[in-house]
Amino acid sequence: MQQEKGRGLTRRRFVAGTLGVTAAAGSASLLSGCGPGEAVGASPDSLAAPPVTPGPKTSGIPYPDGYVGPVARKLGPIVTEPTKFVVVVPQDLTVGDWSKNKFTAWLEQRTGITIEFRQVAGADEDVTIKVNAMIAAGDIPDAFMGVKFSPSQLYLYGAQNLFVDQTQYTDKYAPNLQQMFHDYPLAKKLSTSPDGGVYVYPSFNDCYHCRAGKSRTWINARWLQQVGLAMPKTTDEFREVLRAFKKADPAGRGRTLPFVGYKEDGSNQVTVDKFVMNAFLYNPGSPWLVVDGGKVKTSYSQEGWREGLKYLNSLYAEGLLNRDAFSMTAEQLERAGNNKDGPLLGVFQGNYWGSAMDVDVEDPTARWHDYEAVPPLEGPDGFRVANWDHYTGFDPRLVITRKCRRPDLLVRWADFQLDLEVMMAAYAGPGSWSFAKRGDKAISGKQALFGISGTWAPDKTKDTWAQRNPNYRSGDFRLAERVDPAKPTFEKPLYEQTRDRYFPYAVEVDQQFPPVALEGDQAALDASLLLDLSGEVVQTMARFVTGKADPADDGQWNDYLGRLDKIGLRPYLDIQQAAYESFQG
Repeated sequence: MQQEKGRGLTRRRFVAGTLGVTAAAGSASLLSGCGPGEAVGASPDSLAAPPVTPGPKTSGIPYPDGYVGPVARKLGPIVTEPTKFVVVVPQDLTVGDWSKNKFTAWLEQRTGITIEFRQVAGADEDVTIKVNAMIAAGDIPDAFMGVKFSPSQLYLYGAQNLFVDQTQYTDKYAPNLQQMFHDYPLAKKLSTSPDGGVYVYPSFNDCYHCRAGKSRTWINARWLQQVGLAMPKTTDEFREVLRAFKKADPAGRGRTLPFVGYKEDGSNQVTVDKFVMNAFLYNPGSPWLVVDGGKVKTSYSQEGWREGLKYLNSLYAEGLLNRDAFSMTAEQLERAGNNKDGPLLGVFQGNYWGSAMDVDVEDPTARWHDYEAVPPLEGPDGFRVANWDHYTGFDPRLVITRKCRRPDLLVRWADFQLDLEVMMAAYAGPGSWSFAKRGDKAISGKQALFGISGTWAPDKTKDTWAQRNPNYRSGDFRLAERVDPAKPTFEKPLYEQTRDRYFPYAVEVDQQFPPVALEGDQAALDASLLLDLSGEVVQTMARFVTGKADPADDGQWNDYLGRLDKIGLRPYLDIQQAAYESFQG
């Protein structure tokens, strides 16, 4: 989503987006005395149809040996009579106008179901805030798709009867989802709220490289070769590489940016700490929660954080970190990455190359090929860890509201999209992919299942749903993409560099704070405290890194810790501790 990039959040907007508008919760109390998550507007016909059984598998498809994942089946239309639902979706530059998108027409033709899309503009946080306002005003559609509701929001709205508990419908009408839950029990656990309700039809993407995406960092390997240095493995070696980049100035005219920090889309969060800090302590990034022996802590209040700030300050003082590291927007980073006169970026943090530049898989000379992943750095005390998300993959995709008369049909519509052929058409675009031939090799080295073509730049699509819809992308599926030596995609090197450079240092799962759901009162306090704590952390980080404050000064460091305590770090951690223990059961 391209609108409002880098826009900051006020307290009111942040809390509204994190928790949900209070008026929305109040509106739920006006409903009749129905149980939590019950579809109060549902037609009696919604559970009258017989259970859906999977159709016969499509023949001739070259599944790899031992394959676990989505399969292709012979599908018929869901309805034969005109049927329409109103669905709210985020505006997305890649998708374009949802009503005119090529896959939209393709799916409607095959299911018989027409969707009237209502598009909401803005970055993810802005979309959530606007959706909460819609709910508060009672202006709700049949469903929301692709809106990033938090676990706490799903729990709140579900328990108060605004969102439908889909369990009775998915048990009966969603065989593809049931298979996904069987293959990935974690997907079922993350879909279930503390009260046992399942208020969302989820998407699960067992994306191996995504597990390291929160801190994965890229370096211009061509520049490394030019300055005659090897891939850095320690913080000292990293500094020497940046110094060499600055001195050689491969971009020319002093335009070289050795190490670039920037702000994430639609938020006040920055990227400068995500990679470097893991040479000093485990830092998962915002909201910086970690688990140490069963006790929830924050990385930003530990001594290792202070040491990392000292190191970042030293880079900044030498001009190795950009002066606007705390204000550069993602859009500005992309402009620098796509600079027509040549590369400007030495090192940048991002999930993949597309975080900073267009990724043209058709062009073997495209700039993204010059960048390689930097392994986690070893700090001066020998510490090194890779930020590894053990819970990655789950996303809330389709939320059905109490207004929907036929939740069963929307569940079937969502489940239809988990079919292999349908999912590929939604992901790559109808006609932009094909099944592999016998003997074709995949990323995994096994028999390939499919291949795609195209350019991963947002202005070159408009025929996919950009993974905003329900998906089941198993690990086997992802690694079954055909590898074409003549037209290599980014998936193979992304997988291999993650496997070889990040996985060996992956943080243990018992140290990662899981995605938890909070009840209304706790969620409200959590949202308020998180806003204030995050603001203090980012502002003080900027002051320490840019030299406006000295992280080596005991008095200034202790003043910072005191401000955290005054804001409410202890009650904030108490909330997280209780939620963590509840999640662990």
